[in-house]
Amino acid sequence: DYTGWDQPDWSERAVKQIEEGHRLGAAGLKEFKRLGLYLKDGAGQLIRVDDPKLDPVWRRCGELGMPVSIHVADPKAFWAPYDESNERWAELRDHKSWWFGDPSKFPPWKDLLGALDRVIERHPETTFVCVHFANNAEELDWVDAALSRRPNMMADLAARIPEIGRHDPDAVRRVFLKHQDRILFGTDFMVYDRLILGSSGNELPPTDDDAAVFFEKHWRWLETRDRDWKHMTPIQGDWTISSIGLPASVLRKIYFDNARKLLARSLPTPVVRARHIATDFIPTADLGQDAWQGADPVWIDRATQDGGALAGLSTTVRMLWSDRYLYLGYECPYTELTVFDPPMKEGKRYNMDQKGVSLWDRDVVETFINADPEEVRHYAEFQAAPTNERLDLMLRLPDRDFAWKSGFESAVTVDSTAKIWRCVMRIPLSAWGDVSPRAGDRWRLNLFRCDYAHNVFMA
Repeated sequence: DYTGWDQPDWSERAVKQIEEGHRLGAAGLKEFKRLGLYLKDGAGQLIRVDDPKLDPVWRRCGELGMPVSIHVADPKAFWAPYDESNERWAELRDHKSWWFGDPSKFPPWKDLLGALDRVIERHPETTFVCVHFANNAEELDWVDAALSRRPNMMADLAARIPEIGRHDPDAVRRVFLKHQDRILFGTDFMVYDRLILGSSGNELPPTDDDAAVFFEKHWRWLETRDRDWKHMTPIQGDWTISSIGLPASVLRKIYFDNARKLLARSLPTPVVRARHIATDFIPTADLGQDAWQGADPVWIDRATQDGGALAGLSTTVRMLWSDRYLYLGYECPYTELTVFDPPMKEGKRYNMDQKGVSLWDRDVVETFINADPEEVRHYAEFQAAPTNERLDLMLRLPDRDFAWKSGFESAVTVDSTAKIWRCVMRIPLSAWGDVSPRAGDRWRLNLFRCDYAHNVFMA
């Protein structure tokens, strides 16, 4: 809220708004196209994108892990003459307020981009999603250089494929491959009293079928190598575009993984449901047993450090429970196993004062279980390695009780042909004392895996 901008406590009040939004569940901050173009101070001067009064806001977003999605400037043509010679005339004719070509009222186009670059440089701990292909789809080399220069900068594609698609498709493809971890899919598709397909004017409202074609053309541009075809938003210009045919691994990042990684801190807590069984069984690593049928799988497929996807190591986990035991079944793809050889058959392998010698310093699957939601620092930990060496402990942080014995069992098989190792744990419910869970009870759980061949830790 820019009300009271000229007051000395504006920055302090703005930071409190950010903190309150975060408390209420906001995943990030969106700054619309207003800084440097529309917002004015009490003296009637435009508020600059890089005004120092905004620095506490950008800084606090970084501290809270809230990315800033920011729209600065607009297409370069919106600074060109306001007449039929303008290649975006069909759009500007219907939106006079989008024209910024009067130098007595608006700053030059590149000045706005330069101001945003200074903000990004001043706040390296804050992630800035620069919308509309870094607000400069006209200059591919500029976007490439900016992403290379600013590691805390990302770019989305919303409403700019018609412009990006005019460039040499091979050059565009090289930029997308180079920055595949920093580009986000977007469309500017909106639903109000009419559909907005990237942009709109006074034309007839689009239909649902038009919307389907709109999205199909996005897939076509990203996934094929088609040349010279009509783009998805005709009002943005009368020209054709050529596709860039990205590989599947890069498409996955742009469509989904990069966004999930960006918002990992704000995603809802996932839930795994344990299937109840009436009859207990001795654990084997055969997850094809009847008891496991109908147990809903979940997947350990994200890096703990940043939420990044690790699809090739995606580990399936299923859970069962009876009146006496909790069962966990893991299926772990691998390329190479890293284990202690020979495995320890008696005692527990750990040393909190020395690195590299504890069971978790090699490949393991783990589960952390808290049966009392009121005591989040009190939980049990269970580990098993591909050698079936195992370890358990009870934590009441900061204390760790390695002498504790839960009585849990495990079974492991390694399929060296399929490159999958499987583990089943059976944990007595009595490990938590006088606990008798009922259907519908909720426990806190963390499913974890260490894979040292790839130096990744997954949860």
